[in-house]
Amino acid sequence: MRYVDIDLLHIPLGWQERANRALVELRKEIAAAEVQARTVGEDVSAARKKAISEGLKKPERQVIWGDLKANLATLRNNKCWYSESKNPASDKNVDHFRPKSRVAEEPDHEGYWWLAFTWRNYRYSSQWCNQRRIDVLSGTNGGKADSFPLCNGSFRAHLETDDCELEKPELLDPTDPNDWRLLTFRQDGNVIPAKQPNTIEYQRAEKSIDVYHLHCNEFVKGRRMLAGQIQRLVQDMETLHPKITDPKLQALFKRREKELLRAIAQDAEYSAAALAYAKAEVYTDRAGQQIKREWLEEILT
Repeated sequence: MRYVDIDLLHIPLGWQERANRALVELRKEIAAAEVQARTVGEDVSAARKKAISEGLKKPERQVIWGDLKANLATLRNNKCWYSESKNPASDKNVDHFRPKSRVAEEPDHEGYWWLAFTWRNYRYSSQWCNQRRIDVLSGTNGGKADSFPLCNGSFRAHLETDDCELEKPELLDPTDPNDWRLLTFRQDGNVIPAKQPNTIEYQRAEKSIDVYHLHCNEFVKGRRMLAGQIQRLVQDMETLHPKITDPKLQALFKRREKELLRAIAQDAEYSAAALAYAKAEVYTDRAGQQIKREWLEEILT
């Protein structure tokens, strides 16, 4: 995961008007369902939920957020915002960060239906992260689906008039400038919390790894291969560094440096893992002594 500045999203001409109109229509349908339920003595809550679910399933409404998928993708070079995988074999989804029609953690919640047409609530996601799946190769399961857990004691918005800003999401959000830093990566490709156990930051990272399915085999395998590439690249650069007074070797060193910078650039696949692997190479053990590669630290900073 890397930070995504969603405020840079390009909104096509006329899109916001369509979104506003769809929300107004949905509100009317919910209100009409309430009136009808009261008139015939039916469960008003159930009628509201049905109206919300059916209203959001209408193809002409689903196409509204679908129309932004390509623009969302361009914000991070077609990578899934949760896993950083390009995963060309998997379809991508426009995930509603706050679920639109139900919340898995609260069965009675109607979902954040009033945010269904709010582009700041959209996240570009691979199906591995967004849909519930079992990965037989890794023995893991995950996928966000309708999950939206909150930290213990957090306020939960239930109504359109409630302030969602008061919520404290347990899931890490790629549009938060700091959340991506709560994850780090082992050399074997596995993702782990960056903070110490028994902290809120640790718990949020641990929950996000499970819910976003960041530990599925495809992602772990991709990061493991990258770890080897970064290690070999740094070792090659270390061999060249003492000899960069030679113009030819200096040129070769700079080519390796560019490869490293490309790997850790925000738009590169698994760039957060690449950055973690590169930082892990700053210190190396030689004959029982820890040696600092100052030249590498300078490149990374």
